[in-house]
Amino acid sequence: MDMGITRVEKNIFSQNTDEIASELVQSLSNSDNSILLFKVLALAVKNNAEFVRSLDESIFEDADIFREKYVTLLKHALSQAVDVPTGITDSGVPSTEVVRSYTPKELSVFFGVSITTIFNWIDQGRFMGIQRAGSNKHNLIPDDTTYVYGSGKRTTIKDIVTMWKKEEAEHQSTIEVSDLDYHTGQIALYEDKYKGEFERTLGTKLNLTPEEETDAQVWKHHLGRQRLGFKDTEK
Repeated sequence: MDMGITRVEKNIFSQNTDEIASELVQSLSNSDNSILLFKVLALAVKNNAEFVRSLDESIFEDADIFREKYVTLLKHALSQAVDVPTGITDSGVPSTEVVRSYTPKELSVFFGVSITTIFNWIDQGRFMGIQRAGSNKHNLIPDDTTYVYGSGKRTTIKDIVTMWKKEEAEHQSTIEVSDLDYHTGQIALYEDKYKGEFERTLGTKLNLTPEEETDAQVWKHHLGRQRLGFKDTEK
């Protein structure tokens, strides 16, 4: 049976790349072994020529820079191991862009549920490939993780976050617009749709379609709120 990398293993490796790189830099028996391993990996991994050409021996003189390059190399190695071509930029250099990961607390905000619910979903397998972290470790869930709704529908964490950010932006823009301006704007939309003011269009029509009945109710609501708004500004 061929050896492969499961999604769980991919997520674990992705979450622990910084820690792995630090161990490789610091915990090998001597620095020469760490440097040698780095060179072998850099030259052995596919689609890595541009990255190798960007390096020189000086990176080994600074532990922080060396660790940073190790992280980049390991992420690229993972992308090649699981056949994810997006790990390479157009120039052929392995991308340093890290898949964004979120804590259960952050996800509870995006989903609008409690942290306990997020952990329950992890236990239920709703975040595919994610398991509870062991003791003294914290769960970090990559944004490319698939989330399974109760209905069976699937999406990614990234899509959930994008949708949340969009709704937040729309909510913020609504807050910034006064009530009077909002209702006036909505009235303008109906006047444009029916080519005139309410009293000259739906307000005089006897037999309304279901759509027109709904529009008439909402239109009158906005007109009433607009009148109240004008009264408030006159006080």
